[in-house]
Amino acid sequence: MALALIPLEIVEQVLLILDPLDVAAFSQTCKSFYNLVYHSSDNHLWRALYLAQPLDDPRLSVTPRLYRVPIESIDWKGSLQAIIRTRTVLTDPSKCRPGEREAILRTLIKLLRGAAPAPTFGAHARSANLIWLVSMLRDGVFLNTHGCTAAEKQMRSYLLVHLGLTPHDAANMNKAAALAVVYNMRNYRYDCDFGPFMSDCSGRVNWVHLLAIHRTIAMHLVDLRDDEPFVFPLIPISMPYCQSVIPPGLDLSKERDWAGVEGLWHCTYSFMDHRELLRVNNYDPAHPGVLDASIFRDPLFSETFRVLPVHFRVIGTEPDHGHPGRPRLMFAGEVRDGQTMVGSVEMTPDEHLRWKWVCGETGQALWSCDAVQVGGVRSSFGVLGSWTTIFHAPHDPVGPLWLHKVKSVNP
Repeated sequence: MALALIPLEIVEQVLLILDPLDVAAFSQTCKSFYNLVYHSSDNHLWRALYLAQPLDDPRLSVTPRLYRVPIESIDWKGSLQAIIRTRTVLTDPSKCRPGEREAILRTLIKLLRGAAPAPTFGAHARSANLIWLVSMLRDGVFLNTHGCTAAEKQMRSYLLVHLGLTPHDAANMNKAAALAVVYNMRNYRYDCDFGPFMSDCSGRVNWVHLLAIHRTIAMHLVDLRDDEPFVFPLIPISMPYCQSVIPPGLDLSKERDWAGVEGLWHCTYSFMDHRELLRVNNYDPAHPGVLDASIFRDPLFSETFRVLPVHFRVIGTEPDHGHPGRPRLMFAGEVRDGQTMVGSVEMTPDEHLRWKWVCGETGQALWSCDAVQVGGVRSSFGVLGSWTTIFHAPHDPVGPLWLHKVKSVNP
């Protein structure tokens, strides 16, 4: 046919202006074109096709351990094929094949964790990956589908924490469900370090618990009503804010404060009346182990919501043999009226950033806080977690917290 007479170099240039699905269809027209698309001697065609998409250049991203991605490790063809398949399913969830959901979720997480860093704190430039993810996921249809495996529940919760609120969260019953997780005192035990971690003593993040914390905090930031049209809210704990902040040329391995601890932060936390908390958790010998969540469905239910400014500084480091080049950072912060915070930042076994601190007055610690950085290193999203007392007594109060930086002292 006449098309076969066109030099392959020209054919390739034409392919680069096509959607990858059209390129796949074109490859089926003859063996020569199939070999051009799928059996080329190098990756230049697939690299160019990938870079033509509204996505970040993966060569600009960092690994979970916060190193630049090695160029030779990038699978241009495999990554793009997975992304296009994901786009197809998100556009029409009915096309999701049996057993394919986990692969789709993994592709979405890879795009999220591979978002290109912002050059400065508070930069207005947003990652193309994050913009793409918001546009594809904002209706919440795919992520709020139930009946998935335990692993899938963790992955979809991970994505929902980063994404922000969806129409699903406007329903009063779903707001109540989040509160019931956050204020269930049985979720705070030694085997999960009294925080949003898996109950196997592994130190891995429990994203299902963290999602409930996110929803509880978010409801104080935006008035989301069940009877009003949903508009995706760009609150400070949503996907546009989970971009890493790494200035060009900055080598985190050479930075003492590699996690961006130093600066002015706002510690935001909420709590319910302690008597109601005990009543909800049914601390009654006649009814052990029963959680009464009906109070959270009451329109009159309320929480106290407070914000404390705190200035953090790094006061030391400790080697972390599990994560060379990323030492544990020890920090201290001054709040007000003699209140102080002292704690640490380190990487978890599943390679997220864990913040842990205690606070009190006149040198006496009273409160214990455990939280997880959401988004990339130094992201303006901040950290989400939980607080309780340092005593961890069965009747002690618990609640959610959000710690986010408002002013950096570093570039």
